Amino acid sequence: MGFARNEQGAILAASLILLFFVSLFLFTIVSWHSNLYRTFDSIEIYYEKETTKLMRQGG
Repeated sequence: MGFARNEQGAILAASLILLFFVSLFLFTIVSWHSNLYRTFDSIEIYYEKETTKLMRQGG
């Protein structure tokens, strides 16, 4: 770990910036995934209601 100890702290700053971008990327992916499945659930509920309505009408 001797290479990580430099006076300027460049490796620490670079690793913090990299950590920020990786965390931001992962948060974006998780958020997108959650929104996608929320949309699928909404569509599923809509079609279930429409199917039930059609079956009650006899058609």
